[in-house]
Amino acid sequence: MSEKTDILFKLGEPVDHRDWPDYLAHGFTPADVPALVALATDPELHNADQDSSDVWVPVHAWRTLGQLRAADAVQPLIALFDTLSDDDWAFSELDKVLGMIGEPAIDPLAAFLAEPGHHKYARIMAATALAEVALQHPALRDRVLSIYSDYLRTPDTTAHTLNGLLLSCLLDLNAVELIDDIRRLFALDCVDISCAGDLEEIEMQLGLRSKRDTPPPDYARLNGLLPDPEEPEEDDLLALVDHYLKHHGTDMAIHNVSELDGFLAALACAPEMILPSRWMAEIWGGQAHMPEWDSLDEAQTFLSAISLIYNRVNTDLSDGVFEPTFLERTLDNQSCFTVDDWCEGFLRGLRLWPELSMRDMPVLEECLKPIWLSASEEGRKALDDMTGKEIADWQRRIGPAAERL
Repeated sequence: MSEKTDILFKLGEPVDHRDWPDYLAHGFTPADVPALVALATDPELHNADQDSSDVWVPVHAWRTLGQLRAADAVQPLIALFDTLSDDDWAFSELDKVLGMIGEPAIDPLAAFLAEPGHHKYARIMAATALAEVALQHPALRDRVLSIYSDYLRTPDTTAHTLNGLLLSCLLDLNAVELIDDIRRLFALDCVDISCAGDLEEIEMQLGLRSKRDTPPPDYARLNGLLPDPEEPEEDDLLALVDHYLKHHGTDMAIHNVSELDGFLAALACAPEMILPSRWMAEIWGGQAHMPEWDSLDEAQTFLSAISLIYNRVNTDLSDGVFEPTFLERTLDNQSCFTVDDWCEGFLRGLRLWPELSMRDMPVLEECLKPIWLSASEEGRKALDDMTGKEIADWQRRIGPAAERL
């Protein structure tokens, strides 16, 4: 080790996955690559005490290797995929590091992706790293797409999650030219459509169709996502999600299950399907505020619970039996419901809607009146001038307004 690499032991836990400091400002050069590779791949550092600064040294090391565009680091970093596929920092960053390195990473990543013996999440890391190469180096896009095309012609039909997330990569690259390969993949029935949508959604995202011919899929029951063989009771499900929101959420996130219920109701009312890949991050306030899951199993459990709740909201709205989830509180020794959180959640979901036509706007504005009253400063001032009976009457209109939408 050197004085420069010693700096990495003092940096501690990074702020987040997106805001990387300029490590080269510490004087790192290509001559430091061997020492940085040793730190990035050191099993003792990866298994160091979680409260120590040592455990974060590999993260700082691989970020530095990315900023150095270190071709010699490609193979050692890819070799980490299998052992670190359940590590949130590795899963979120190694693809970006290899994307920064660029062309030297393409062939090794392609070889790794094609080998079915690797852990499924390790192969996903290879697939997303290839996309990062193309996104960060647009001149390499066609070469990366040819690798994806080769895979799609002889895909691993047992790797449903890999195939679904690979399609998400193709959407990021707007890979319209691979639509025939994509259609063949769906014909093999080996895609987890909760990742990027079904074939009709893919075609819509690529601009190849304007609307669906079939009802949208039920994302709650896809590919074994349910954490238990039997669907959990409603109260248990809400308690589970509420726990995750409080445990992982920041000030930017949805705060409770009532706000979440309103948010999901808005998504279900949208004039066209909004994919989970788009709205899931909004639960937390955007990509920059996504949680650091303790494990991939925990992340899947949350996704399963959210999918179930979304499905129930969607079904109840379609069947005309929707009942908003309002929070209960005690005021002057009397139990009452507060609707503010639900209404704020609905407006949060509304922001993800596509632009409506002038013909549809009057209907939306009319339906939003009871929601707007409890979710805006101006609306709350209007409520101050109403009687308790008038307020209750407006609140009773919230559920029917959502059903009308």
